[in-house]
Amino acid sequence: MENVVICEDISLNLGGKPILRNISLSIKRGETFVLMGKNGCGKTVFLKSLVGLFRPQKGRILLFGKDIFQLKPLERASTLCKIGYVFQKSGLFDSLTVAENVIFARRRFVKENQEELMAHATTCLRRTGLQGVENKLPAELSGGMQKRAGIARAIALDPELLLMDDPTAGLDPILTDAIAELILNIRESLHSTAVIITHDFNLAYKLAHRIGLMVAGELKAVCTTEEFQKSQDPYVVQFREGLLSGPIPVVE
Repeated sequence: MENVVICEDISLNLGGKPILRNISLSIKRGETFVLMGKNGCGKTVFLKSLVGLFRPQKGRILLFGKDIFQLKPLERASTLCKIGYVFQKSGLFDSLTVAENVIFARRRFVKENQEELMAHATTCLRRTGLQGVENKLPAELSGGMQKRAGIARAIALDPELLLMDDPTAGLDPILTDAIAELILNIRESLHSTAVIITHDFNLAYKLAHRIGLMVAGELKAVCTTEEFQKSQDPYVVQFREGLLSGPIPVVE
């Protein structure tokens, strides 16, 4: 099966500080890979590196078999159009309506008139369980609705790869489960690959085919969900059980 994401020994420093260290990882088409780890360990930087927002000083990142940093602008834009990105805090533009947020990228890359664009925005919002909010501003939505609107925007181009940065952060358990079901449904309908950052074990166990544990910018473990739940690896045990003692420093 084709690898949609390939990271080959990538390392990245920011401000002279090592953030990612020698990460090698392959993610197959249709797989959901969940990345876990302490706050500040490099998870978000890793996710942003996959779409070229940060460029590693060492190693290569291949998306759909192509090195994103070696592509010409038009080919790079075409590749990035296959990716949907859900930001940690929804990342909606405050001055745009919900519908305008959803079609923000589609307006640029797909030749459709305004009526067609708005119809597509409504379809995406309905797929995420939102109706009648097209003309509202993000500030008029609850936290859970903003999360759903952010997901609606991410799927507006029918992406082959979904990148989600803590999509249930700050939500109650019921909303978290609702978002999990939503992600499952979207994954199945789009037949997409997903990379998801989360601190929520229930979400991880429900969605993941494999789970990776990052510690201080290194991937210390990559295993199936079942293996992660049973692993006696000291890094996994400490993180899974929330222990103060172990190889993961409490303060880095």
